[in-house]
Amino acid sequence: MPSPTPPTLTHAKLLLAISCIGLTVAAHAQAVDEEAWRFSVGMGLISQPKYPGSSETRVGAMPTFSASHGRWQIGALPGAGVPVGVSYTLMQDGPWRLGVGVGTSLGNPRKGNENNNFSQLGTIEQTTLGTLTGSYTEGAWAANASIVSDVGGHAQGTRAMLDVMYRIRPTDRLSLSVGPGLTWVDSRYASTYYGVSDTQSANTGYAAYKAGAGLSALRLSAGADYQLTREWSLSAKLGLTQLQGDAAGSPTVDKKNQASYGLFANYRF
Repeated sequence: MPSPTPPTLTHAKLLLAISCIGLTVAAHAQAVDEEAWRFSVGMGLISQPKYPGSSETRVGAMPTFSASHGRWQIGALPGAGVPVGVSYTLMQDGPWRLGVGVGTSLGNPRKGNENNNFSQLGTIEQTTLGTLTGSYTEGAWAANASIVSDVGGHAQGTRAMLDVMYRIRPTDRLSLSVGPGLTWVDSRYASTYYGVSDTQSANTGYAAYKAGAGLSALRLSAGADYQLTREWSLSAKLGLTQLQGDAAGSPTVDKKNQASYGLFANYRF
């Protein structure tokens, strides 16, 4: 596995600097635009695999936060699967939307200090991620595409995702959605997450394995959102994923078919 190159700034400092820039620009925009800031805070309970391909499940609470003003958003990056960061809408023209962002994951994707063979592969460090997202909406259908790339120098490469969702509203307060998706990864991402070097093989007992670029996962996503009041909403999310290609063939994968669930309550003000 390639040795990570330390970034010039720590991720925390970089994100803080970007957040400050975003807040400054948005605050300036507020001075010339009557549109107010919008905030959302909440709490969720999620259940998901400990890592891609794991047969073990991790359940825990997850706080949520978002803030938006005009074209700026702070919080989860829309459509990119990145839980915290700053994003900016470059273009919104009818059904089309294009945006960029920078963010990070919550903690290390893989910890090297747990007492199991998988952790002995070594830590995958938390890194800074750059995103490019686009979407097209037509009636009840929406297509979302995103490219997420490691810009922090921790050998996590690039992944691209495409999802198509169908949404219906049985009532004014209830919204339901379902649709398929796929993920493609480059060779660096595949090597870091699914590959096993000769050294790692000697340390863990896993067979040496070279993972290359290609389709890594197919998935089916479903969700339900219910507006309790103007401020309060509830949501439920379900994701079913099947690993593909070199990801599915990795000796570190115990289970190719995986599921994740989430229940959330949000307050908007």
